[in-house]
Amino acid sequence: MSLLESFKKLGNYFGAYKVHLCPEVKGQVSENGEPLINAKIERRLRFSDGKYVEDFAYTDDKGGFSFPEANMRSNQPAVPFAEIFTSQSLLLKHKSKEYCLWGARLSGFSFREEYAKKLGRLVADISSDKVLFKFENTKGEDYKFEAVSIGRWNEDFEIIDLDSYFDLSDIESDDEECQL
Repeated sequence: MSLLESFKKLGNYFGAYKVHLCPEVKGQVSENGEPLINAKIERRLRFSDGKYVEDFAYTDDKGGFSFPEANMRSNQPAVPFAEIFTSQSLLLKHKSKEYCLWGARLSGFSFREEYAKKLGRLVADISSDKVLFKFENTKGEDYKFEAVSIGRWNEDFEIIDLDSYFDLSDIESDDEECQL
């Protein structure tokens, strides 16, 4: 093994690793069932090292939109017990209001199929209330994932009773960020 290869392996251990921020997103938005045409969707992705990616798309004539998968390189050292997470926000801007299409925080920096399934078929109507919900963790870990959204899914979508969870004002406001 060359000296350069040794340094690369050492560098991968202490930092400079690939971070998966967000899977490919495919969605459709409407207002009372009518497609929202040419509406701006902003995507804000952050990693715990402070780096972030922001981009945007406009809906088509059927209210459809998409974003490519997003990855980055991190310089955050791979320190044991450090809190490492990514956060994702998808915000729709329409008539001077912002709507939370998706807001989630994921521990770690690896691709998760569960998030890809949700974001690969995001269907939302701006007349729907923003909810906090749980969805399945298929890796056998002892918890479910959580996200906030005005979107709805026909399966693997368990709305959390906010009164028993935390202060309702934290989740129901149309805040600029839609995070947990």
